[in-house]
Amino acid sequence: MSSERPTLSDATRAPMPLNEPSRLLALQSYEIMDSGQEARYDDITLLASQICRTPIALISLIDADRQWLKAKVGLDGSETARELAFCAHAIVKPDQVLTVEDARLDERFATNPFVTGDPHVRFYAGAPLVSADGHALGALCVIDREPRQLEPGQKEALLALSRQVMALLEERRTSAALRGAMQALTRSEVLFREAYENAPIGIALVSIEGEWLRVNQSLCEILGYTADEMTRTTFQAITHPEDLESDLLLARRTLAREIRSYQMEKRYLHRNGHAVWAHLSVSLVWDTQRPLYFIAQVQDITERKNIERGKAEFLTMVSHELRTPVTALRGALGILAAGAAGELPPKAQALTALADRNADRLHRLVNDILDVEKIESGAFAYRRTDIDLNQLVAQAAVELRPYADQYQVKIDVKSDLPRAFLHADADRLMQVLANLISNAVKHSPAGGAIDVHVSRSAQTIRVSVSDHGEGIPEQFRPYIFEKFAQANWTATNPKGGSGLGLHISRAIIQHHGGVLAFHTTSGQGSTFYFELPVL
Repeated sequence: MSSERPTLSDATRAPMPLNEPSRLLALQSYEIMDSGQEARYDDITLLASQICRTPIALISLIDADRQWLKAKVGLDGSETARELAFCAHAIVKPDQVLTVEDARLDERFATNPFVTGDPHVRFYAGAPLVSADGHALGALCVIDREPRQLEPGQKEALLALSRQVMALLEERRTSAALRGAMQALTRSEVLFREAYENAPIGIALVSIEGEWLRVNQSLCEILGYTADEMTRTTFQAITHPEDLESDLLLARRTLAREIRSYQMEKRYLHRNGHAVWAHLSVSLVWDTQRPLYFIAQVQDITERKNIERGKAEFLTMVSHELRTPVTALRGALGILAAGAAGELPPKAQALTALADRNADRLHRLVNDILDVEKIESGAFAYRRTDIDLNQLVAQAAVELRPYADQYQVKIDVKSDLPRAFLHADADRLMQVLANLISNAVKHSPAGGAIDVHVSRSAQTIRVSVSDHGEGIPEQFRPYIFEKFAQANWTATNPKGGSGLGLHISRAIIQHHGGVLAFHTTSGQGSTFYFELPVL
């Protein structure tokens, strides 16, 4: 066929398919136009020619303004103007084979130069090449120079072969997409590897069992090991013993899909033997239903911890100096309140009561600061025994009811367990319960109630303390367990505390191998809970 572009009247041009814009995009997605010769397509045109007993067979694709031939038998040339192409008519009705028994008698083709001149087309049959989403890309056609008809079996065979052409096109597009995906994946992998290796924080892939599968240079520098030494050990082996249970509990909860990821501050053991404080962020990668490995990010916070220790030591020194005069002041105020110096006038009684409340608050602050110092120096004493957490929770509620009554708040206790046995320090857990319950009371509306609930999962016992107050401001939530954080949050609230209670409580729970966490909703309240491993 000639590549010259004679024009036809509007009456003889094929109408545009209704989905022409999307059809052209679909054709483009196969990346087939102007591609090289391929034997698989040539074979199909040969079969079509032999089955239909025609001298010409074509695989034709219809672009915006041209017909391009992917494969051909009995014809020269590779493209023609779209307006001259019989196949441009075939794609208009993609659900049927277009058959022209004698083109000279069909007004659409009688004046077509391919009918009036070479190759003198008389007979044409075209089976549209239809994609899975309904776009007719072109046609598999057979052409004869004599008028004729297709036999029923030949028509079915032509349709079957057109489907095979379409299958080859789909395979081509899929292969191209896979190649593109692989190239993108390769580029992404290179970028990831560069980011992974050059990241300023430690990054590692850790097996489900705890083995270091892959570590970056930053992590090696933080912990003092070579990459080879790291991959021959486990995270359990180089975690500080006092922090191991908390880490393992969070990992187990992640594997059980109770949580999606977790963060914690913990100590690693440096190759030289000293402890390295780190902020650890862990997520878990899954393959459908099977966990594959953990991704751990490790940030060295030793310097920050040393600065905090310096501040703590200063506060401890001040607290020790304050403890004696504060104790004496509380004693003197108690004597005055008891009437040892005679009955005080009403105004003096009010001032004495105010001084006593503030002295008591200062006394609690001094004790909290000293507790923090003991925790961070490792001198915080623990005496573990077998206890029933149900009894401990009930006792805490009874002891705090007078405090709750001051705020007109009710304490409701519920347990799902007949017994909740743990091996723990009862006094320290009572300290945690007192802190959580008193905090909930302070942030509950008058006339409201707080809920204390004991429950159990497969591996832990949980105690939840819920209030129905205003919730925790979003900007404060990331700092809730930091020292003096609560004091910042409630600076204008007369019920506010020292901001050390939650920090101390978390340290106590972590020492027991547990987790202290919370969830909150603005305007609806907060729930603080701790989980401890069962016996």
